[in-house]
Amino acid sequence: ILRHPTAAHRGGRTTDVLKVKSKKDDEALVIGHEPGKGKHEGRLGALLCKLRSGVTFKVGTGFSDAEREDPPPVGSVVTFQYFELTEARVPRFPAYQRVRPDVAASDFR
Repeated sequence: ILRHPTAAHRGGRTTDVLKVKSKKDDEALVIGHEPGKGKHEGRLGALLCKLRSGVTFKVGTGFSDAEREDPPPVGSVVTFQYFELTEARVPRFPAYQRVRPDVAASDFR
């Protein structure tokens, strides 16, 4: 939390205080696609991904409509952002960023 140095403390919301959240990013191998539900029915719902450590997880946000229609293929490497790792070493709130054609899929096996 960042506070303006000359601002007095006030309760409630104010423009004198700014909450800063740090994000991390990493690469993962796409190992599957999960179908969408609701407004995404018939399109991509989430990517099933695997980290270099072998941990598997889903990435279900950060996609454009075009990317949901034509998702990254199984076997491709993608970059995603996340807030932190859980105790089980799973990324918390992962969000898709882009495909990484310059990273070898063999790094994840």
